[in-house]
Amino acid sequence: MGKVKLGIIGLGRLGRKHAENIHYHIQNAELTAICSIVQDELDAVSKEMTPKYVTKDYKEILENPDLDGIVIASSSQEHAVMICDAAKIGRKNVYTEKPIGMTLAEIDQIKAAVEANAGMRFQVGYNRRFDQSVQAARKKIDEGFIGKPIQIRMINRDPAAMAEFIIKFSPKSGGLVLDMLTHDYDCARWFVNSDAKSVYGLGDAYVYEGLKELGDIDNCALLVEFKNGVMGQIETSRNCTYGYHVETEIYGSEGCIRIGTTPYKDRVTLMNANGVTVKCAEWFFEYWEPTFLAEMQDFVNCIIENRQPLVSLKDGYEAVRWAYAATDAVKNRRVVYLD
Repeated sequence: MGKVKLGIIGLGRLGRKHAENIHYHIQNAELTAICSIVQDELDAVSKEMTPKYVTKDYKEILENPDLDGIVIASSSQEHAVMICDAAKIGRKNVYTEKPIGMTLAEIDQIKAAVEANAGMRFQVGYNRRFDQSVQAARKKIDEGFIGKPIQIRMINRDPAAMAEFIIKFSPKSGGLVLDMLTHDYDCARWFVNSDAKSVYGLGDAYVYEGLKELGDIDNCALLVEFKNGVMGQIETSRNCTYGYHVETEIYGSEGCIRIGTTPYKDRVTLMNANGVTVKCAEWFFEYWEPTFLAEMQDFVNCIIENRQPLVSLKDGYEAVRWAYAATDAVKNRRVVYLD
């Protein structure tokens, strides 16, 4: 086949990034259609990238027979209805940003709709799995480098510089656990090859009073028991003063693997009378930028090669199911069993 023709719904933070990657960097794809309810976003992308179709109605994208695949990058609350509509219309190639849904009822509806659309390729935007370091670590685990996995520890800290945005975004995000920690859980279950059995957590709004007023939190720590016995520790924060910090350690009977121990911005080290300094990454776009291109390239390749994606319906489903259990555990200070 020729270039894969893609239509994108939503042109906000990630939507604009996906549009740029498709248009400028993915040689076997074409940005054919765009949709946004924000006229300024439509005008800017239309002028710069000249897609064939421009609309404010997402159903026009879903029903367009000229498209080979759909990219859903709208706000989180809209994912479920758009995914279900795409499946019911019979679209076979759909990429969606995470989370797939905001409630347990929504993810059950999505699961039923996708499974009813036989042969559907459904990819969920857990981009961290496409990071080269993450993939290299997974390969070493599969090769037995650490022996039997015993514990996985994950740190996920957003920069304090984003405080105003985080408070403004909170009412639409579903809360700290659903917004941030599904990425960590998705990677954790992929590394240890198991779903969670139970979760316990602590958390509060330690810094941002604005989040407390919204019923959200800015810091939490979770203890997870996986079904295969592996222990998990997941810690997150919204107020990291030195930048953006993501760190993972997988410890086993024969060894240990660490990723991102120091959140370097680049390879530059500054040394003078005041000591040794390295700059830290400032935001998740900067840190994970190559993965957004890699995941979209893989979505296009899945269409061409007629194969299923690395991150599937089950992955998106289990991440939201776990997030609800973890949110309950933090809110009520109790152990929650997923089964």
